[in-house]
Amino acid sequence: MEKIHMPMAGTDIRCSPPCVSAHLWLVVFSLLLFIAGLSAQVQADVNSVNASPGSVTLAVNSSTPLNIVWRVNRTETDTTAPGPFSRQVSSANAVLQINGTTVATVGGMLSQTSVLSSNQSATLNFNEVIDVNVGLARRIANSPAGSVRIVRLFDDGQRLGTGSLGAYSGGSSAEGLVVRRIDLAFENTARTDVVEQHTELRAVANITFQSSGVLQGEWRLIDPTVSLGSSDGRVLQVVRQSLISSGEGRTRVVSPTLPTGQQGLYLLAFSVQDTTAQIDIPILRYFVVDGSGSSSQVKPEMISVDQPLENALLDADTLFKWQPVTNAHAYQVEVFAPQQSVPVTGKLVPATELQLALTSMTLDCCRPYLLTNGSCGLSTHRGR
Repeated sequence: MEKIHMPMAGTDIRCSPPCVSAHLWLVVFSLLLFIAGLSAQVQADVNSVNASPGSVTLAVNSSTPLNIVWRVNRTETDTTAPGPFSRQVSSANAVLQINGTTVATVGGMLSQTSVLSSNQSATLNFNEVIDVNVGLARRIANSPAGSVRIVRLFDDGQRLGTGSLGAYSGGSSAEGLVVRRIDLAFENTARTDVVEQHTELRAVANITFQSSGVLQGEWRLIDPTVSLGSSDGRVLQVVRQSLISSGEGRTRVVSPTLPTGQQGLYLLAFSVQDTTAQIDIPILRYFVVDGSGSSSQVKPEMISVDQPLENALLDADTLFKWQPVTNAHAYQVEVFAPQQSVPVTGKLVPATELQLALTSMTLDCCRPYLLTNGSCGLSTHRGR
């Protein structure tokens, strides 16, 4: 065992390496205790930062002043004295973030003094007006849905707190976007379709609108697993697209690839929000059949039609009725103009239904044609 020798008076104090190591650890341990004691006694916490309103809508073609209140809640936890303690709570700026990336600084310094006694809590309100220019408004309009936020970081000298609000683009009811009509069809222009499993299929919404703003829409689908009368279906894709027009404009929105993996009847719609016009939302129907057979074509079979009668006029009271076919998957009703081979409109219905009344939108496509044996066809499609 190594010994430590005490020096004589007047000599330098020296010790072996174990002595040096012990002194160093003692100093470090003392510093850690001191820091831990300070942190336990002196602390002022920012508990939360909330923005009011929680989201804002910006005009797409003009600068917009945003009135925002930031509510910062904090607690004073300094136990070295009863207080009160004065803390400066501040935020250097507000930033605009798209998909989490800062793209612009949109607000300046905010600062207030908070005076609290130990263990007290309070909320500070910071009021500001943020001006979003036209360039930023258009950038927001062209961003993915829900990806834009206005963010502030508040600091009370001890702990940071972050607050944010969502920013969306749109227009007022007086001058904003008005959707007049939605024309829905598959990419092959058909309004109904029967396809084999795993076929690649898409739809197109041709939209007529007035004025300018942001089109807010959803591709929605009801698949064979859902009762047709009990649900709005599921959202396939959210669409946010900036539209600008001084008068009447048109745009084309293509759907994502539609599911075709499961056999049965599918209903597809493109619905829009925030429009002042009352419009019909068209629905496309397609039927998926077994694709494992040797035949590459789905062949229709003739069926017996009970209604309408020959040479009947097509109107709101027209009712299509037909006789059932054994093992039918679905019935496809197609309306043709005289001497035309491409249907004007059509509808696909499940095999459990044996009659159909056309909607007002379908009738608008067909007027003023006469409905005769040569201009209206009813057919069924069997699974193979």
